Amino acid sequence: MSTSFNIIDAANRRFEELFNAGKLDELVGLYTLEGKLLPPDKNKYEGREQIKKFWQAAQDAGINNLHLTTGTVLEAGNDRLIETSSYQHSLDKGNYQVIWKRTTGEGKNEWQLDIDIFN
Repeated sequence: MSTSFNIIDAANRRFEELFNAGKLDELVGLYTLEGKLLPPDKNKYEGREQIKKFWQAAQDAGINNLHLTTGTVLEAGNDRLIETSSYQHSLDKGNYQVIWKRTTGEGKNEWQLDIDIFN
């Protein structure tokens, strides 16, 4: 498995951990500041505040026990990765695609969700 796959798989484990523990303030920190979430409800959620509201509503609706299965991770230049994977939780299962962005500066060198699309 590639290094990119391992990086994203570890990030997915962290996403699961934070979501399942209800730690949404930390969870939205996994997104870029300008991150976008495009769920099947036909709305677009932009920025961490809106993304947090979406995930809070999901938890309030009874969604829990999230599990992400990392599928493929493709490199798209030096600062982007494209992940195509699947998810399962207490109420549904489906597929998703994330464009991950490498963020740097202030001692940071990490991958964050930039565009998150699922159905």
